[in-house]
Amino acid sequence: MLQQQQRRRDKAVRDRGCQPVAKFQTKEPFFGFDVKMAMHIDIPSLYRHHQRFGKTFQVNALVSIPEVCTLETENIRVLMTNGKDWGVEPLRLDGMEYLCGRGFLTTDGDMWNHSRKLLKPTFARNNLLDLGTLSKELDRLLDQVPNDGSTIDLAPGLSNMFLATSMDFLLGILSTDETPREAPCTPQVFLVSFQDAIVRTMFRILLGRFWVLAPKAKYLRNCKVSHDFIDFYVNEAMQDNKPLRGDDAVEAIPKQSMIRGLSAQTDDKHHIRSQILQGMLASGETISALLANTLLLLSRYPSYWQKIRTEALKRGSKLADFDALQDCKLVQNILRESFRLRPVFPLLSRNALCDTTLPSGGGPDQKDTIFIPKGTLVVMSYFSLHRDPSVFGDDVENFRPERWDTIRVEQWEFMPFGGGGRACLGEHKVLVEATYVLLRMAATFESLECRDTLPWKGELQLTCKSANGCKISLRRGPGIGK
Repeated sequence: MLQQQQRRRDKAVRDRGCQPVAKFQTKEPFFGFDVKMAMHIDIPSLYRHHQRFGKTFQVNALVSIPEVCTLETENIRVLMTNGKDWGVEPLRLDGMEYLCGRGFLTTDGDMWNHSRKLLKPTFARNNLLDLGTLSKELDRLLDQVPNDGSTIDLAPGLSNMFLATSMDFLLGILSTDETPREAPCTPQVFLVSFQDAIVRTMFRILLGRFWVLAPKAKYLRNCKVSHDFIDFYVNEAMQDNKPLRGDDAVEAIPKQSMIRGLSAQTDDKHHIRSQILQGMLASGETISALLANTLLLLSRYPSYWQKIRTEALKRGSKLADFDALQDCKLVQNILRESFRLRPVFPLLSRNALCDTTLPSGGGPDQKDTIFIPKGTLVVMSYFSLHRDPSVFGDDVENFRPERWDTIRVEQWEFMPFGGGGRACLGEHKVLVEATYVLLRMAATFESLECRDTLPWKGELQLTCKSANGCKISLRRGPGIGK
């Protein structure tokens, strides 16, 4: 059987004109743990390997599944658009299913298509216009900032703020709401349990088959707390028969939460729970990580903070206008540059669902087709992709938002929200809310100073943010505040 498979693969290599890919031998020879761990605790490590081996290379280990790393844009296009040959289910489902089930993050094919179709109405433009909840949560955060210019780590506050707004967006409940007596726990208990379950889920994915050796009691307990909490609100939503709202819906219908949007389309309670939990995984940390990374960069380049403040004061009381926020070129460029230097998702992987090929990376010049056996993991480092001097200029390590006024970036050269069919549905939500927060903060605080002298080090869990937090100093000045 194995010999027949190898003969078929050898014939495919010959027929398709495939050439060998550059090889990188791991220091730990069996599973390549040294490379895999470095990807998560030393974010620039793959960038250094690409500088040494080129845009495409294979990581050699004796026991683990084959692994190819690539930055070739043609390869990325194929990986992101050919859902027949490439997927995520073999990578994610085993490790994530117990906590968050089957859905848009963990499956391929028909199940993924079904899940994504159910989610789309929640991201309709009319459902994103109201920034009232974010405004109130931001008021609470700004009230916690010291008035004397002393140091504050804003990362925890940003994380808590967007967890609260995510609860509103996904479940339709606010942190200030009184918890129903029938609820299994408070939102605060749920969030603590869910966050712990997320961390342990990430370890489960990293450990793979060695997860059986890890203690599981706390993980199982926190998964149950998370399930019971969401199930309570799923049952409530199923009793709500209000019409589904879309872009052309009547404005009198209130903003719909994701849970209500899902319950209007399906009566599968387990599936609804899975989509909500996966929605929390995808949204809870994305905007807070982006803002923490951006504020830390702005604190080291304070002239841009003054530009944002000038823009905010010029806009006056109209900071919450959705269309105006989308069109704020100054802040949009700053966010693009933050995504380029400190991508919130610095790595993305796809698994070969069958024997297949990638169009580039083989041979001495890395221009020939390469053969990819079924089961091969292909890793794309966006941290490296976003540092291509031929695209972004020779000063790729500098924070220079104005570069976006002149460069012309193709679709597969800059991917802060992924691409293809799995591109992030919440892209507009993330950019508008991040822009609003930066303008509100700049209108309130006239100066932003860096209080972190350490070199940047990324911490990768679900998202990538500074391992040192976001230690800054803010001083209030005359302004509109809102």
